[in-house]
Amino acid sequence: MFPEAPPTQTSAWAEVKAAYGYRALRVAVISADGSPAALGQVLARRLPLLGRDWLYCPYGPLWNPDAPEALKLWLDAVRGHEIARRAAVLTIEPRVPDDEDSRKLLTGLGFRRGVQDVQPRGTLLLDLSLEEATLFAGLEGHTRYNVGLAERRGVEIKLENSPAGVERFVDLLEETEERKRFLAHDRAYYRRVWEAFVKADACDLLLATFEGGDVAGAWLVYAGRTAYYVYGATSRRHSQHKGSQLLQWRAILKAKERGALVYDFWGAPVEPTEKHPLWGVYQFKKGFGGEHTVFVGAHDLSLSALGGWGWRVGLPLARRMRNFFIRGRTADVMD
Repeated sequence: MFPEAPPTQTSAWAEVKAAYGYRALRVAVISADGSPAALGQVLARRLPLLGRDWLYCPYGPLWNPDAPEALKLWLDAVRGHEIARRAAVLTIEPRVPDDEDSRKLLTGLGFRRGVQDVQPRGTLLLDLSLEEATLFAGLEGHTRYNVGLAERRGVEIKLENSPAGVERFVDLLEETEERKRFLAHDRAYYRRVWEAFVKADACDLLLATFEGGDVAGAWLVYAGRTAYYVYGATSRRHSQHKGSQLLQWRAILKAKERGALVYDFWGAPVEPTEKHPLWGVYQFKKGFGGEHTVFVGAHDLSLSALGGWGWRVGLPLARRMRNFFIRGRTADVMD
């Protein structure tokens, strides 16, 4: 079965990124019977210091697992396009298992393990084909208790698919980012994401409130039959009433109501341990069930000898410096 495209492989995502200097190229390999054999949306952006472009295929490309040779045809088409003539490197992040077969396929095409993972390499995937009662029974005990506690204490969950709802969500998100030292986008970025996906009827924004104040937010984006929990935000205010747990449970039910068969929590440590900076976030998500899944991660293909060298040497240094000044640690948060 051909895999479903995630949100980052949609035209809505390309629309968002266009505002930040990215140009989109969509390449598809079609089988003799007219079905897709491989496809991927590539985003191109100029690297000022190198004077060349970075080609990036976020959570892609996708290919028929029964026809891996289609990936080479897709790659040949990308390399043959004029956009590749100005490029230093092509980075891909296919959502395929992190196993020997995947790594062998990519290295056989000339890719090397990437210098950075842009999208989360690890996540939790929840099967929404189960009945609601079965899903609820699958919650960990403390999570089930907290969902009920929030309901008893009067936490309210509302769908807020409106520009005003976006502003309220970003207020919470900015508080979360300041508290946990996450890397933030500007407010305009989130407005663009909402506008692009709501036009496609592929976005739900839910807010938890207590005594009239917002205490948590969950932002869902839909692609195919999967719901993606792309952004979450919480406030310290009234955290004892466990509004975030009730909100997440209602978001799962909303996704199921929309016909989604999978709920993707969009991010988890590759190797969850108590020392990991996102251990608390992982424990929160894990409380709702779901299978811990790790993808093969970013892989780079050099398209220019000098540009490829600059990418592999300069980018890690710049990223470590940025992490240190923002988070006080050089490692990426998902490492």
